[in-house]
Amino acid sequence: MRGVSTEAEARRLLGGRCFETLRLLAAAIIPSGGAFPLGAEDAEVAVRVAAVAEMGRAARLGLRAALAVWEAGPLLSPYRRRFSRLPPDDRLAYTERAATSRLPWRSGVVSMVKALCLTSFASHPSVTGALGFPGRCLDEAAPDEGPRLSPLAYPNIRGNVAVKADVCVVGSGAGGAVVAAELAELGLSVVIVEEGGYFTRDDFEGPLYDRVRLMYRDGGLTAALGPAPLPIPLGMAVGGTTVVNSGTCFRTSDRVLRDWGSRWGIEGIDPQSMAPVFERIERALGVRPVPEHLLGNNARVFRRGADALGYHGEPIRRAIKNCRGCGVCTFGCPSDAKQAMHLSYLPRAEAAGAVIYSRCRVRRILQSDGRASGVEAEILGGRNSVEGGSLRVRAEIVVLAAGAIHTPLLLMASGLAERRGPVGRHLRIHPAISVSALFDEDVYAWKGTLQSFVVDQFQESHGLLFEVTSLLPGLTTSLLPGVGRSAKDMIANYHRMASTGLFAADSSEGRVMRLPGGRPLITYRLNREDAAKLAFGAAMAGKVFFAAGARTVYTGLPGFREVTVPTDLDEIPRRRWGAGSFMVVGFHPMGTARMGRDPEACAVRPSGEAYALPGLFVADASILPSCVGVNPQITIMAMATRIAGEIARQLGGER
Repeated sequence: MRGVSTEAEARRLLGGRCFETLRLLAAAIIPSGGAFPLGAEDAEVAVRVAAVAEMGRAARLGLRAALAVWEAGPLLSPYRRRFSRLPPDDRLAYTERAATSRLPWRSGVVSMVKALCLTSFASHPSVTGALGFPGRCLDEAAPDEGPRLSPLAYPNIRGNVAVKADVCVVGSGAGGAVVAAELAELGLSVVIVEEGGYFTRDDFEGPLYDRVRLMYRDGGLTAALGPAPLPIPLGMAVGGTTVVNSGTCFRTSDRVLRDWGSRWGIEGIDPQSMAPVFERIERALGVRPVPEHLLGNNARVFRRGADALGYHGEPIRRAIKNCRGCGVCTFGCPSDAKQAMHLSYLPRAEAAGAVIYSRCRVRRILQSDGRASGVEAEILGGRNSVEGGSLRVRAEIVVLAAGAIHTPLLLMASGLAERRGPVGRHLRIHPAISVSALFDEDVYAWKGTLQSFVVDQFQESHGLLFEVTSLLPGLTTSLLPGVGRSAKDMIANYHRMASTGLFAADSSEGRVMRLPGGRPLITYRLNREDAAKLAFGAAMAGKVFFAAGARTVYTGLPGFREVTVPTDLDEIPRRRWGAGSFMVVGFHPMGTARMGRDPEACAVRPSGEAYALPGLFVADASILPSCVGVNPQITIMAMATRIAGEIARQLGGER
């Protein structure tokens, strides 16, 4: 991706008026001077944020609309003037008040633009250098050189391409890669079609902000609509989101497996039957606890507090081999240590004869004689154009593994979703928030494994999981409370801060709908039950930090953004919190084509085959019938392994 590099390009892309609003808003969010001298102007933040508009028409229109709303906002305030016409001090004051407003059109715009600005700002070399973020790994040994793939993509394929296979797999993430490898190793011919590009550790260099734009769908801007925009980061690469996730591996709990068996009628999914499946996957990925020397101070601080309170915690189990503790897992592993699908299952699939087509966007599922018979895709050229041509794959079996957002879209596009049916409904996301704390000691939270330590004390009682996730410059600065002067104070103290993420097993539900042209419209609203869970979790995380010796805890909640007296945290669970009170992120979308024996409530049979079309299987997070309660990668892979077995039985096994 070429990227916007000059102000003139940015003005042309966004329009002069919108760019000027963006420039002034960025300067209000991150003013120059103060405790941390550098500001938005010093890091060319507005120019870099304007590059979001390159991600496509929807991103450009969304950013321009948000800036237009912001520009006009002060007209409805005592200022009675447009934002760009306000004096600098008034722009700063207006922005600071808007950041804590209860009006979503004010706080939501600030939150969105703040995330873009601070992520860009903290990724700029001058800023990372001033923060003391060298980008080095804890273990400075030479990185491994993992296996390499040979996917076919434009311009090596162009025009009208037609191929045949026993099985066509759409998507190459945790579900698709497993199905492809399992079936190819049985001797079946397999074609994998992936919309994203192919990246190796040679691509995992440079500013983190640029890597997000490279490897995340919509440049990391996929979001659900609700009281405020709710980010849902999705990877788009050969290997899917596993290329940019944390590599965290939890087995599905026995409680959830039993529920899926008894309530949803999925046979052979009891804990005893699934244990060998989990073991097989874990061996393939090298799953192990984070080594002590790679935990980092962020984890040690949180463990210190958890131990003081008697809470159970342990190093997280992750898919790693020869990890060097670089701490940038969600931007692509520069060590080839995190065993994402492009380093584990996809090389197995390719070695067994599977063919991978990358940068090919599937538009619909082909049907013949009442069965799935293949897929039709666009070959993407430069800048996501469709100048490359078309790819048509004919296959006896089609497997959708495009993820919980895009699998339902393909079902809808292919006429396989009833208007009031289950497809696209029942979206769960594991709503997640971050809690941070300031210490008198240096922490340098970004040194060590990105996601390193888990506290599961409240998992069964409250559906909460605490995962210590590093305050990585260029990623989590945008999650810190405050804008303007308070944001600068936080950045100046960044090296003395620790953080944890926490997410809830949600009963809230969202929905995925298909807009004209095929883009998703995602909605999600946090209910009061889940809001209460997150509020309780924020209070408990704060208690852990205070037990570890924190000076100040930052919950991000109105009225409790900065807590300096530990007993003040007791008030948080007593309050009634609304959906708009939280800065929620949804890292684990699932459930939009759920599996079960009831065709009225489920889109997929217990075998993995779609009710709507024989020969069509679904093998990704969309089939999970209820919230899994842990990072879902291993669950997805286990379900995909079962589904691959069913497909093999239908096709007669080895040929």
